[in-house]
Amino acid sequence: MYKAKDQPIRYAKTIAFAGLFSHLSFLFVFILIHFIRPDKSILSSFVSEYVIGRYGWLMTIGFFGIAIGTLCLITGLLFSVKASKTAITTLVIWCIGAFLFSLFTTDLPGIAPTPQGLIHGFSALIGLLSLGIAIIAWGFSFNKNDAWQRMAKISWFFGVISIVVFIVFLLSPPSIRGLSERILIAWDVSWLILVNWQLFINVNQSI
Repeated sequence: MYKAKDQPIRYAKTIAFAGLFSHLSFLFVFILIHFIRPDKSILSSFVSEYVIGRYGWLMTIGFFGIAIGTLCLITGLLFSVKASKTAITTLVIWCIGAFLFSLFTTDLPGIAPTPQGLIHGFSALIGLLSLGIAIIAWGFSFNKNDAWQRMAKISWFFGVISIVVFIVFLLSPPSIRGLSERILIAWDVSWLILVNWQLFINVNQSI
C-alpha cells in the first residue's frame, strides 16, 4: 500500500534516474557525433562546432542532457549529502554554465566574435573550471558521509586530473586543442556519471 512518507524516496529515485539517463544520453551523443560528422577534425575542432551544420540539433540535445543531468544530480545530492558551500556553489556554477552554452551557439573559427558566441565560450570555460574545483570539493563532503566515503578518493583523483587537463587544454596549440577539450569533457562527464550512479544505488538501497 502506498504511504505518504514513501513519496520523498520515490521522488529521489526518479531524480537520480533522470540525472543518470541525461548524462548517459550526452555521452551517447558525444560519441555518436564523431561518426556522423567526419567533416570535423577531432584534433583541432571544438565539440561546440558540431551544433552548427548537419545534425546540429543532436549535439544541442546532448548539451541540454548534461545540463539537465547536472541539475538532477545537484538536487539528489542535496538530499543525500551534507555538502560544503564550496562544493554546492561550484557545481551550481557548472550547471548554469551548461545551460548557457546549450542555449547560445559558438562562433566558427575565422568568423568575427558575436555576443552569443562570447557567452557560449565564457560560460563553457568558467563552467569547466568550476566543475574541476567542484569535483575536489565534493570529495571532502563525501568523506564525511558513510554512504559516500568510497567516492571521496575517487573524486579527489578525478578533480586533480580535471584541473591539470583544463590547464593543458588552455595551453594547447590550436592544432590539438580540440583533442585536449574532448579528453577534458570525457573525464569530467565520467565523474558526473559515477556520482550519479552512486546516488542511484544509494537511493535504491534506502527503499
